Amino acid sequence: MAEPIKNGEWQDGLLSCCSGGHALMGCCCPCVLVNKTHELLENPNNPEPKACGLWGCGWCLLNACGGWGFILNCLQRGEIRKKHNIEGNGCGDFCVSLCCPCCGTIQQYKELEQRRDAQGLPDKVGYQGQTPMGVPR
Repeated sequence: MAEPIKNGEWQDGLLSCCSGGHALMGCCCPCVLVNKTHELLENPNNPEPKACGLWGCGWCLLNACGGWGFILNCLQRGEIRKKHNIEGNGCGDFCVSLCCPCCGTIQQYKELEQRRDAQGLPDKVGYQGQTPMGVPR
């Protein structure tokens, strides 16, 4: 069961980036989380946001051209705050995106993931074994 959503604040602190299973992805390949975050901003009910897309590629390109990928993180952070009425301001978004990009990226993705899961959407359907022949479904 999902935790109830706290209004006006982030569900997890900035330094809670090691919980939730996204730390490795956020530190080693943050472009994936940047894209997944964008996908969840576009469609909050998306059960499986894509890992590869324009935002992730844009983040990689901006970082390759001088380390400017934090700008996309800053924009996403501001959009998340605005959309969910989370406390903070643009200056804080900028500082987090510039100084703690991995933790910020993880926090942003976890925020949208937790809000999606709190809506009670059906779980992802995993492997389902075949029903033996002659047994009605």
